[in-house]
Amino acid sequence: MQLQNNLEQFQAAGISIFAISYDRVEAQAAFGEEFGITYPLLADPDHKAIEATGILNTLVKPEDKGIYGVPYPGSYMIGADGTIEEKLFFQHYRTRPSAATVLREGFGVDFELHNHPRADAEGEGVRISATLGGEAMVFMETATLYIDIDLDEGLHLYGAPIPEGYIATEVTVTAPEGIVIEEPVYPPTAPFHVENIDEDFQAFGDNIHISVPLHMRLRDAESFTLGVSVSYQACNDRECFLPQTRELTLEVPIGALNSPPRRG
Repeated sequence: MQLQNNLEQFQAAGISIFAISYDRVEAQAAFGEEFGITYPLLADPDHKAIEATGILNTLVKPEDKGIYGVPYPGSYMIGADGTIEEKLFFQHYRTRPSAATVLREGFGVDFELHNHPRADAEGEGVRISATLGGEAMVFMETATLYIDIDLDEGLHLYGAPIPEGYIATEVTVTAPEGIVIEEPVYPPTAPFHVENIDEDFQAFGDNIHISVPLHMRLRDAESFTLGVSVSYQACNDRECFLPQTRELTLEVPIGALNSPPRRG
């Protein structure tokens, strides 16, 4: 449903969507009608196309009747000439990425995060937002938490490695058991010099975008809380300011899991 709900975002990026599964035509048609799917659903019940493209899930064995033939969950971005330009895949057959994860992390396309769980904080010259790449999460879904830091002109934040006595920018995310949190992904830094300080620094640019992948394993709850802690030390080319920490809290709804018709 994420793809259908965000179809306009894909179309605005010039991307046409189609989905392929190992289900029969009748099952695909029933699923499309039940959930109002308007993009093409392709049926590959003999999993020939799935095998030919190298995405047959080999972790599922032939004796696993009912699910054998399922592909690795993921997405290809195919160019107008038929060349595969990007791909985003996961191992577990039930893992599904959010629409924002597919567009931003897989294909490098900006994605407008409307009505998504969000929290904001600020310090002197620094504005921080934490936004989930989805309006909710469902069981076995993978989504990304985006931490964006906007700085006043002339300010920079330190990155790692950092000389002793100074603080590198660090994001820490906490969540209840059942939410798997991966390591934050930071943007690159560049050498930075502060007048009258004989130290070598690395600093981020004016606008900093940090992403934290999340994997949903909760079943029995209506929502869960994400805690986001952002520690940083701002500087300009003349002085370094005192280290700061800002705390943000997001309440994330847990959506219903849409299940396609069973193979029969």
